Amino acid sequence: MMNRIALTAVMTLLAVPLLAQGRQPPPRAAALRGQIEESFMRRATLDLALTADQSDRMSKIVTAAGQRRRTLEEEQQASQMALMQQLRPGVAANTDSLNRLVDRITQNRISYAEAFRDEIRDLQPILSPVQRAQYLQLRDRLLERIRELQQNRQANGPPAGRP
Repeated sequence: MMNRIALTAVMTLLAVPLLAQGRQPPPRAAALRGQIEESFMRRATLDLALTADQSDRMSKIVTAAGQRRRTLEEEQQASQMALMQQLRPGVAANTDSLNRLVDRITQNRISYAEAFRDEIRDLQPILSPVQRAQYLQLRDRLLERIRELQQNRQANGPPAGRP
């Protein structure tokens, strides 16, 4: 099940470059993201032995945090692409633009870390310390699996029949 969740997550994350280019991801990306979130919450509810109330409250926090992270990821991708444009070989870079982009990328990374900190803090009144620790591990395992699948996809190219 975790493997299916991770694969779905990778497919969703691949939509971020399209957003940065001003294109909408395929409708399937939003559906996949929803499936990942639902599946992750089911898994968390079971693994953390959450009550219905805890699960409902946690779901709202996790969903909001996920949206915040997606927005930050989209901004990061757009900034990285703008930075790559500035650093094209043979083209003089605009130092003012570079300074703004580096500042924006740095602030974005800080905001991403703060989003994670805020999510864990917001879960504190809902989850016991043991449950929060288990949630942290569950989330880290999912993210690690996503990274592995992304690396495999980059090394091997997209699966047959997929762009």
